[in-house]
Amino acid sequence: MSLGKKLYELRTSRNIKQEQVAYDLEIAQSTYCDWENNVSTPKRENLIRLADYFNIDVKDLEEEIYKITINNKKSAIALVNSPNSKINSTEAIIKVAESLEKLTVLFEKFLEDKKA
Repeated sequence: MSLGKKLYELRTSRNIKQEQVAYDLEIAQSTYCDWENNVSTPKRENLIRLADYFNIDVKDLEEEIYKITINNKKSAIALVNSPNSKINSTEAIIKVAESLEKLTVLFEKFLEDKKA
């Protein structure tokens, strides 16, 4: 399940509108909408606020981000390796490396939190 789908299910199971979540968290409705649609990913402080808002453990949301990132890496690698790929492999590898670096930071934070 994606983070966006998880947020959608948490919100709709409580019969809350996106506008209400955004208002309660003091963020733009478009920002929350982007999170639900997997257009962008909330920063850690917002993940904590979302977890508190929905009364769940922040690790549940972080795990969804981790799963998405891993799946994105696999997709990017498959796309670059495709014989019909028109993507510049050097650019794709650089983007994958940058994303992997971000994933490493997220995973290290996840492990630190798990120890606490």
